[in-house]
Amino acid sequence: MSSLIVRSNFELIVDSKKSVSLIIEQIIMLEAESNYTLIHTKDGNSCLYARCINAFDEELAKYGFLRVHKSYIINPKYVVDYVSKESKIVLENNLFAPVARRKKSMIRVSSIRKIVGKYPRMNINL
Repeated sequence: MSSLIVRSNFELIVDSKKSVSLIIEQIIMLEAESNYTLIHTKDGNSCLYARCINAFDEELAKYGFLRVHKSYIINPKYVVDYVSKESKIVLENNLFAPVARRKKSMIRVSSIRKIVGKYPRMNINL
């Protein structure tokens, strides 16, 4: 299996044999499904890839993506709301990602305020 490649135009090459690529800024969230990863994009499409989510984690962290749960990686640019009582992050396109107990400190008020500063359309329900 080939490794992930990022081109200078921020294009993630998921499968070089089939020429499957995604624009990184279009990715809202990645969701693990066993040894597969479901990638949700801004245009409403979801694509299933035969790679575990760990294969994406390190590369996408360079672009600000956050691993909020063992099964979820989110793009903070698309965060709409954080519901602390339910420990979940609401994203655009009616997507949500649970926040692991160990990751809550990463998402708590200081982190959320940094995100809100960059992305003012986000609502906070702490």
